[in-house]
Amino acid sequence: MARLEAEKQIEMVQVKEKKIGLRWGLAFLFFVIGFIAYMDRSNISIVAVPMMEDLGLNKVQFGLLSSLFYLGYCFAQIPGGMLAERFGARKIVTIAVAWWSVFTALTAASANYVVMCIVRFLFGAGEGPMYPGNAVFNSHWFQKHEKGRASSALLAGSFLGPVIAPGISVAILAAFGWHGVFYVFGLLGIVVALAWYFFGRDKPEQHPWISETEKRLIMENRSFSGLQKKSAPWKQYLKNYRFWLVGIQYLVVIYMNTFFLTWLPTYLMEARNFSLKEMGFAASFPWLAICLSVLIGGAVSDKILQKTNSRMIARGGMAVFGFVVFMAGLYLSAYSVSPTSNVVWLTITLGALGLPIVASWAIANDLGQEFSGSVSGWMNTWGAIGGITSPIICGWFAQEMGWNTTLLINIIPVIIAALIWFFIKPDRPLVPVENK
Repeated sequence: MARLEAEKQIEMVQVKEKKIGLRWGLAFLFFVIGFIAYMDRSNISIVAVPMMEDLGLNKVQFGLLSSLFYLGYCFAQIPGGMLAERFGARKIVTIAVAWWSVFTALTAASANYVVMCIVRFLFGAGEGPMYPGNAVFNSHWFQKHEKGRASSALLAGSFLGPVIAPGISVAILAAFGWHGVFYVFGLLGIVVALAWYFFGRDKPEQHPWISETEKRLIMENRSFSGLQKKSAPWKQYLKNYRFWLVGIQYLVVIYMNTFFLTWLPTYLMEARNFSLKEMGFAASFPWLAICLSVLIGGAVSDKILQKTNSRMIARGGMAVFGFVVFMAGLYLSAYSVSPTSNVVWLTITLGALGLPIVASWAIANDLGQEFSGSVSGWMNTWGAIGGITSPIICGWFAQEMGWNTTLLINIIPVIIAALIWFFIKPDRPLVPVENK
């Protein structure tokens, strides 16, 4: 009887460690990092009008600044992941946050347009290692069935940024001008970088504050194999068609995410006749929905994985379901009559996109294991290509064919992305274990 009681107490301690351990505190810090990153990323669109007037920029010149950010972001994905694998997430994420924060401030200090173009490119390069670095961190710090929730922390912080950014940035703009927005957030980013370096560690076995119970729990149940290898098996990866499919479907995901990020305000004002004030209020709902969906989706996906032990059901099933709801939402948004119903369907649509987003990052961790930085960097490189092309292609469709046609045309690539998941076969490793 005493033995059973002792075993029950041990089990209760393990459950407690699973829920409120140190690793979840560090995940919350990544939530803050993602929040700051997307605030920094979206601030330039909020100060666009006074900035263009002050510097004498036209829309094409201003749009190029956004494209240059994504170009730098794209180039930094794979190197960022490889560096995080080699030197650890603590150092690389600290450098990344400090780097982009410095270039956030330098945006306001740029002497001319050419310098600003260089600064925005380097700003994007600084943000590049953030997600791959988080993937490397998650591979060391979380159990196999916790990868969805772990990935959702950074993603949820990122998507909360566009909800909160307008109010904060407008207040700073009113008090200190558009230059002040970049200086304030640059300084805030440096503080966050220092906090991450102080609290973060590459592995749980290196952290002085972790309990022995939590450390043992993580080390016994994580997917990290413990093999000491300097670089990912890129030759085997590139020969595997499933490696390419992971990237291609994520291109579609970020293509659609960027469509909302770039064109949702314009769509609401031009196609639905919202005023500027009404638009600012209505546009926040879809982003709040995706923030919540990545948090809930990550937890649900992990729970399904625990019960079924099938990544195709837990990750693939969630991604496909999200894509189906997204397509239905786009269709109903295009044909909705009232502005209110349109916003409701757009909220459901973008919220549904959170499910394939969190599933994609979870599967990059699942398949990549100790090389999750390389796999996620590869995937996010494709995503960055979607981010570069979406504003241009969707803008052209809207200009030439109208907004409703643009919404309906965008259903086509989403169908392809949903079908791709049936060929990814996430329960099979990218490279046989003996070949790693």
